[in-house]
Amino acid sequence: MANGSIERGTGIKEALKALPHSFNINNVTAALIATVFSLSGPIILLINIANEAHLTDQQTVTWLMSIYFLSGALMVFLALYYRQPVAIAFSLPGIIVIGSLMKVFSLNQMVGGYIFGGLILLFLGVTGLIKTVVKYLPLPIIMGMIAGALFSYATGIVTSVQKDYIGAGLTILAFLVSRLFTKKVPPQAIALVVGVIVSMYLMKSKMAMGDLFYAPLFIKPDFSFAAVLSIGVPLVLLGLADFLKGYGILAANKFDAPVNAMITSTGICSTIGAFFLAHSITVAGPVTAITSCDDAGPKDSRWVAALIKGIIQVCIAFLGGLLVPFLRALPATVTNVLAGLAMLSLFLTAFEIAFSGKSKFQMGAFFAFIVAYSNITIYNISSPVWALLIGIIVSLIFERENVKSFLNPGAETSGVASVQS
Repeated sequence: MANGSIERGTGIKEALKALPHSFNINNVTAALIATVFSLSGPIILLINIANEAHLTDQQTVTWLMSIYFLSGALMVFLALYYRQPVAIAFSLPGIIVIGSLMKVFSLNQMVGGYIFGGLILLFLGVTGLIKTVVKYLPLPIIMGMIAGALFSYATGIVTSVQKDYIGAGLTILAFLVSRLFTKKVPPQAIALVVGVIVSMYLMKSKMAMGDLFYAPLFIKPDFSFAAVLSIGVPLVLLGLADFLKGYGILAANKFDAPVNAMITSTGICSTIGAFFLAHSITVAGPVTAITSCDDAGPKDSRWVAALIKGIIQVCIAFLGGLLVPFLRALPATVTNVLAGLAMLSLFLTAFEIAFSGKSKFQMGAFFAFIVAYSNITIYNISSPVWALLIGIIVSLIFERENVKSFLNPGAETSGVASVQS
């Protein structure tokens, strides 16, 4: 990892010169697959959270437009300036955490927490402290907290099918059966198509497209201590966890990732986007894996996959007004299944890192899991913060030797090793 200043890239001008000769079937296909992946689950999850928080169409459109526009624009810039396949998106575990917080805090307080999280990430990038923070970040405990926050969405798949045998049942069936016929198209994408078709048939007249133009809302922040702590701290930690996954994937594919630039730029975008309800702009691990792997073509042209994906994301942002009312009209049982399926890989990864034999923090991760799943609030501070705090305390008591090994700069930390392996 680089220390200190922001890394210099090859430059946008040089990239534009090389662009006509850098297109190939592999990087174009990778970009399209990455687009299908990002549309087949995350956007449904956002709609699901917005519905649970009783957001208006305009508020939901503002949220969708801000995260897709900012992440897409940043993805285009990083691809052109550094010629690396760095994928940027909104934080998927972050949206799960804030889903419960939206029931506790006002939108103004949520924005205050988002801004605090963005500024911390910006500070870590500008000062180069990201390397130091990562060294003392127990990733298994963070993943235990994520798994706890995810668990209700996983069980929601089962309860939704119980309530709706046709809509939710056919959606999950499409997900399971699709894997038997193709491995090139994500099963979540096929489930999305089937879920939408079945919902349109069942609801008929209730399904309608929205308006193309919605004026985005500017939300004034409220910096209450409880909100800043409950919202900002988990988003910072989850943003760092997302960064670790993305960095590990790029390193595994032999890319010299611009570490400080990645953290600094996502911090800037997160801070700006916060005023428009964007909860966190971060490095997208799964999409980075798609755009940076061998299947995306020759190594020196894989950045084109990220470029194309970024441009598509910007276009999606301007279609938010049409998409949001339509997607919000889907039955809750279907969106619950799609949201759960969208988090499947993240759920499995969180459990693997938190509780596998390689983890040195299984006890701490377990307590972080059960506290996060309990969804408790103490002194107006929500369960994600308590989950991390209690998980660390438990590890300090029961896993002292592992903690000493983790804090030793010369020892290999299980957290980073798990991400980079």
